Amino acid sequence: MEFLNFSEISQKVSFQQLLDWLNIPYSTQNGEIKGEGFIINTVKNLYLNPNGKEKGSVINFLANHKGLDIRSAASELKRQFLTEAKEPKRELPNLELHYCKFLEDRGISEEMAKEYEIGLVKQHSIIAGKIAFKAYDENGQHSGYIAYNPQKDEWFFPKGFKRTLYNAHRIKGEEVILTVSIWETLEFIEEGIPSVSLVGKTMTDIQAEQLSRFSRVVLVHPEPDNIVVRLARKSFVRVSPL
Repeated sequence: MEFLNFSEISQKVSFQQLLDWLNIPYSTQNGEIKGEGFIINTVKNLYLNPNGKEKGSVINFLANHKGLDIRSAASELKRQFLTEAKEPKRELPNLELHYCKFLEDRGISEEMAKEYEIGLVKQHSIIAGKIAFKAYDENGQHSGYIAYNPQKDEWFFPKGFKRTLYNAHRIKGEEVILTVSIWETLEFIEEGIPSVSLVGKTMTDIQAEQLSRFSRVVLVHPEPDNIVVRLARKSFVRVSPL
């Protein structure tokens, strides 16, 4: 059975980290974090629901939010925030990305697929048979591949992959459209509009730092509130209707 130090998890994982990860909107004032259904004391790292009986640590909050038992909630927090990868760093493969009918049907030309390094993986790989997008880290270095399974309509991230902004290394100006989906970003790019993608609904700290270099951000997101608050500290942010 997995060893869980509940006290350590409760002390080391902050509510701000948890709320940002869950993409839950909140405001901060005088040592408190407030949101719909919760008030958090940032000094004690404890919360209570002023309209109910729920209270406790980050573990209790996650358990109540996701309907988990306490042990499962603690395990998820440990895995997300306190567990560092212990595997040795492996050399990244340089996959051949083939143009295919699926990309053609999505309106992505062969020239665009080549320029933005997108294609079907045919060689032996954990993402064989999937559409791969070559990804780059915050320093513009190749960091792996994001993959999409057309048959299941789902995204795949290799183990240990750190989510950075898709396409950020190609953007030179100070204005950008921020999307949830790579497909949405590609549609904007086809229209000649600079765009990057979170590749998910939540925003990582690395992505927030990458976005801080843009003076104006137009956000296309179904649940934008928390991300708007975080980005507005350094950039002008406007939310565009979906």
